[in-house]
Amino acid sequence: MPTRIGQFELVRLLAQGGMADIYLARQDGLDRHVAVKILAAARAGDPESRTLFRDEARVLEMLSHGNLASVYQVACDGQMPYLAMEFVHGVDLRVLMQATHGIGAPAAVAIVRAAAAGLDHAHRRCDLDGKPLHLVHRDVSLSNIMVTHDGNVKVVDFGIARTALSVHTTNPGIVRGKAAYMSPEQALGEPVDLRTDVFALGIVLYELTTGRRCFDGNSDFERMLSVVRGEYLSPAACVPGYSPALAKIIACCLATDPDRRYASAAALIDALDQLVRTEGWMHGSTVIAALMRQVYGDVPGPLGETAEVTGGSIVDARDESQPVMMEPAPTVVARRLAKGTCSEPRPEPAIGDDDEPTRGRRSVPKMFRYAA
Repeated sequence: MPTRIGQFELVRLLAQGGMADIYLARQDGLDRHVAVKILAAARAGDPESRTLFRDEARVLEMLSHGNLASVYQVACDGQMPYLAMEFVHGVDLRVLMQATHGIGAPAAVAIVRAAAAGLDHAHRRCDLDGKPLHLVHRDVSLSNIMVTHDGNVKVVDFGIARTALSVHTTNPGIVRGKAAYMSPEQALGEPVDLRTDVFALGIVLYELTTGRRCFDGNSDFERMLSVVRGEYLSPAACVPGYSPALAKIIACCLATDPDRRYASAAALIDALDQLVRTEGWMHGSTVIAALMRQVYGDVPGPLGETAEVTGGSIVDARDESQPVMMEPAPTVVARRLAKGTCSEPRPEPAIGDDDEPTRGRRSVPKMFRYAA
């Protein structure tokens, strides 16, 4: 493990994947922790990987929103590019779902609304000349939405985002993303726009409120085929008494025809706000923070000398035998949810959980081009 990069002392490895490694770090002269993302050593000599990393850095420098992880510095140490980013003191939704039996519709709606607000900012962003970026995240999923212990929500990992500034372009017939969270057009290798991210938000909302995977299958091929065909179990069939209005919102997000979805993340936010008013639900960071306290208890403040994050639980560094969290949900719930991405640790798979990350390129099977 390297010990320094640029003006940052690397404390420990937070996450490791095929594209990049992320370290907890201290910045020289400042009393704060940051997350430093470094291109993986195995990718350092690959021109395509370096281009994708630079594209992500250029995009992140132009984004500034409370529901997006902030970027403090983009630089190179010798020939090694890196990003210094806000350290998010919390867990991703995949970890949260594995630590609880269910989070309830009000909290789920609050989380997705906040994520949609961050994405709406990204979708609307223009470059320095006022030209629209036409940004599409393309990798919205449980593991790329983080929740802090004070109730904030952060969308992370723009590593495969498409923008008008992108130097690297994906070849026709090549898809990027996770099979279980792709839109139909993304799975088919067709052009995508912001409605692809709306589709993925619908999947996240479905999974948070039902506790099961939306588009299931024994392989990426089966999951992508389910996406293209729009085949998923209705939320009401999963949860007795499920809100019909919420089910209608999810159905709109998951329309196979992009023209039948919400036209923007802002339109989805409007629908969710109307739902909350109609149902009389709690909303905002308050309901999210209450959920985090219920699951993890009273957690120490931002990481310092007394606490560190390990596998999604918070442990006191003076007594690592005392995790402050509830017992995880039964294995059957955990294995129905996506495992993660290439930018986070790879836990041991549960029996039957074969949802491998799909950050890399893959050709679209010909069958998809003729699927209904």
